[in-house]
Amino acid sequence: MKHMLQLALFAGFALLLTACGFHLRGLGGTIKPLPFSTLYLEAGGKSIESDLRTVLARQPKLAVLDQAKGAQAVLSVVGENQSKDILTINTGGRINEYQLTYTVTVRVVLNGVPVEPDMTVTVRRSMNYSDNQVLGKQQEEDLLWTDARRDAAEQIVRRLAYLKVPAAGPAGAQSVKPDAVPQP
Repeated sequence: MKHMLQLALFAGFALLLTACGFHLRGLGGTIKPLPFSTLYLEAGGKSIESDLRTVLARQPKLAVLDQAKGAQAVLSVVGENQSKDILTINTGGRINEYQLTYTVTVRVVLNGVPVEPDMTVTVRRSMNYSDNQVLGKQQEEDLLWTDARRDAAEQIVRRLAYLKVPAAGPAGAQSVKPDAVPQP
């Protein structure tokens, strides 16, 4: 009887969590489909390339091509930047916390028409610092940079899902309006 009560409580709790829309990050949830079925990724050896490929591989009905010819969309990584700034200083004048900022800028071309302006994603992470734990803090910093790149890649793909595909091809020589790319 006690076992059945525990099972019923667990089932009720699970039902309540799913009813409110809870799901683990990266699992479940609705994925808005991308407005194109083929994409060419031009990253130029940037460090975000592998993260972008991983996130794009999770998209249903999307083929990432090896060449730009025949691709409905071309995603080019224009630039990326990492900066490490002092966030707080303690009363002794020593650094207490850093702010890590990762910024990536991408350019999207849909059906030969560039989407303007370029899409910029900025991810910030704060990191506590101690002179006594230099080696551990270096490993933590590396993990934070990796997490920031992964988060930026996911944000880029989410924003791609909300682009409007232009009707005219390159002959129209017009670009998609700025309101087509949602900015935070």
